[in-house]
Amino acid sequence: MFNKLFGFFKKDDDNQPGSNSVPAIDLSLGYERLNEFKTYLLKASYSSFETEYEKLSWDAKTLLNEGIALNETMAPAIDKWVAQQPDSYIAQLFAGVSKTCLAWIARTAVRGAAVSEKRGMTFLSLLEEAHAHLTKADTINPDDAEICARMIRVCMGLGVDTNIVYSYFDAAAALEPNHLMAHLMMINFLNPKWRGSLEEMQAFATERREATGSSLLVTLQLFAIAEEWLYYDMNEEPEKKKAFFNQPALKAEVLALYNAYIEEADGSLLIPYVYNYFAFLFYKLNEKQLAAELIKKIPGKMTIYPWAYIGVESNTALQKLCANV
Repeated sequence: MFNKLFGFFKKDDDNQPGSNSVPAIDLSLGYERLNEFKTYLLKASYSSFETEYEKLSWDAKTLLNEGIALNETMAPAIDKWVAQQPDSYIAQLFAGVSKTCLAWIARTAVRGAAVSEKRGMTFLSLLEEAHAHLTKADTINPDDAEICARMIRVCMGLGVDTNIVYSYFDAAAALEPNHLMAHLMMINFLNPKWRGSLEEMQAFATERREATGSSLLVTLQLFAIAEEWLYYDMNEEPEKKKAFFNQPALKAEVLALYNAYIEEADGSLLIPYVYNYFAFLFYKLNEKQLAAELIKKIPGKMTIYPWAYIGVESNTALQKLCANV
């Protein structure tokens, strides 16, 4: 599945970083300042990049990392930046996220036992580099929740002890209680396909929503529902998967969550995550008209997951799905 995560960019023939290629999915969710920051980076205007980054809200920092550091074509420019500015925590952060991206690309989408020795070694080597960059970033500035959030995924790949992973999550949540990326990284760590179980994943979703009262974090409960459905497929339980979205109680639960949902100012740039998950679940629950209404609210702001689970791999395809309802 990870080949999908980083395979949505239609690159120009010369594959130059920052080219004018059009992504089938914009990981920054259309963040309006993305090109401004790309220009700073590609022109080596590091001071401008860092000064403006410091002014951003936490959700904007997340989208900037998604749009730049998870774009593999930007990796050479990020490498140049961190080499020239090794004492910049921002350069170290972006380098860490970039190396994490490259590590998962190297690993490919196959299950662990099928990963070749060569790919496995490259994967681990890149994750070790990512860990080093993020550790340095956190040492320089322990007050940026984005750093701790991004460390969780690195730890997942390196097989780090669960208590240590939780310590990074707790640090991120202490700085920004509603930090969606930290929560998504942690709940994915607790996903049964990685290091947890259905029960741990579901409990985390409920506990964090109750602890924060954040409407944005309804995403966790929706994530847990989607991942439970996927789990039955991966666990070769086809009957449970087939019956999953036919449960009246499940439809009632998702409708109740939707009816109670209220948009909030904190983390508002990440609200498309909420609507992507609601739309996906309503589509699978055969509430297709409601799904279509939600899809229309997020033009150009499709998230890769959960849509990749049903083969929808671009904003264009998602809008067509909406039009065909």
